[in-house]
Amino acid sequence: MPHAIVETETPIIALDNKDIFFSKKSPFFIMPVSTRCEDFIIRAYQKDGRIIIKLDKTTYPLVTDDVKRSILDFAELLAESLNGKVIHHNLKETGKDCTVLKSYLLDVREINKRGINDLLGSDRIRVEVGIGKGEFLLKAAKSNPNITFVGIEIANEPLSKAVMRFYKEGLNNVKIVKYDARYVFDLFEVNSVERVYVNFPEPWFKFKKLKHALLNVDTLKKIERVLKKGGRIELLTDNLAYAVSVVTALETQTALKNAQERCIDVFRGNIDTYFERRWRRKKRTIYSVIYEKQNKSVSVERKNVNFPLKIRQNYVLESGFIFKILDIFENSSDQRIVEITFGRSVNPQHSYFGITNSDELFLIPQSIFVADEDALKSLELATI
Repeated sequence: MPHAIVETETPIIALDNKDIFFSKKSPFFIMPVSTRCEDFIIRAYQKDGRIIIKLDKTTYPLVTDDVKRSILDFAELLAESLNGKVIHHNLKETGKDCTVLKSYLLDVREINKRGINDLLGSDRIRVEVGIGKGEFLLKAAKSNPNITFVGIEIANEPLSKAVMRFYKEGLNNVKIVKYDARYVFDLFEVNSVERVYVNFPEPWFKFKKLKHALLNVDTLKKIERVLKKGGRIELLTDNLAYAVSVVTALETQTALKNAQERCIDVFRGNIDTYFERRWRRKKRTIYSVIYEKQNKSVSVERKNVNFPLKIRQNYVLESGFIFKILDIFENSSDQRIVEITFGRSVNPQHSYFGITNSDELFLIPQSIFVADEDALKSLELATI
C-alpha cells in the first residue's frame, strides 16, 4: 500500500487546514483528494512521534504516479507545517500514466447512474471475474472483436499490467470495472450476458469462509439473473473443495444446468495463464465447472437512490442488512464527512459521504460504491 512517514513531535491537532478532516472517535484524520484521473482519500494517524500517511483503499483508486505524487505532497506539507521531516516513503514514480489506464475503466459512479449495458452500448457481452494480468481476456478479446468483454478486478498491480497489455495491442472491445465483483452484477441488465468466466479464484479458499467467498450463493444468483438464455458460467479451479461448494450452490439455489458430462470435470484444455501454468508445474489437477441458463429471467426495473438522503438512524441491523456510521470527520470550517458501512451484513460495502448538520447524506467525489440491491435496501432502512 502506498504510504509515507513523517517524523515530528508536534501534535497533529495543531494543523489548521480546511482540507483536513479530523476523526471524532480516533486520533487520525483524512484528506479528500482529486487529481486529473482519480478521486480518493488519504488517511493519516500519529503515533510515537511519527505520522503515518496511507492511501485509503475504500475509494478503490488505481495507484498511478498522480496518486503517489499526491500522497508525497501531502506528507511534505505535514512535515513543513509541523516542523518535521519525511523519513520514509514507497512513492517512487514508475511511469504509470493514469490517462491510459482510465481509458479502459468504467467509472463506478457512472455505472450507478446509467448501468453497465448503457455505457457499453453492446448487445454481446462477456465477463471475466478476476482478470489478473489480463492474459485470458486479451486472447479472448483479440479472437472475438465483435464481442465486448468486461473484466472485473480489484488488485492494483495485476490490473495495471493487464490494461497496458490491452493498450499495446490496441484493443477497443475491452472495459474494466475496478471493484469487488460480488456487488457489480446487479448493474448489468437482466438476460444480457453471454458468458461469465472465473479462472482460478481464491486459491486459499476455506469452507468456513464460504459466505464471504467470491462465488457465494448471492453472487451466483446475481450471475444467473444477468445471463442470457443459453448463457454460461465457466469456472476453472485447482481446488476441488471450491468446485464442490460452487456446484452445490448452483444445484440447490439456481435453475442453471450442468453443461458437461459431469458436474465437476477434469479440464484437459489450456488457457495459458499465469495460474494455470503455475498449477500445471505443481502437477495439480484442474477442474472445470460449466453451467448453462435454460430460461429467461423475469426483467426488473433497475432502482437507484436519490441524494441527499435524510438519515434518521445511525445504526440499523435488520433482516440481514446493515447500515452503520463508522466515524465522523470534521474540518476547521465545521464541514463533515462520514464513513459508512452498508449493504448485506455478511459482505457490506464501505464508502465516504458528506453529511449536513441536519443529517442529510450527500455524495462527494470520493463516494465510491456500487448501488446494488443490498446497498439500496440498507440506505432505505436508515431513512425510515
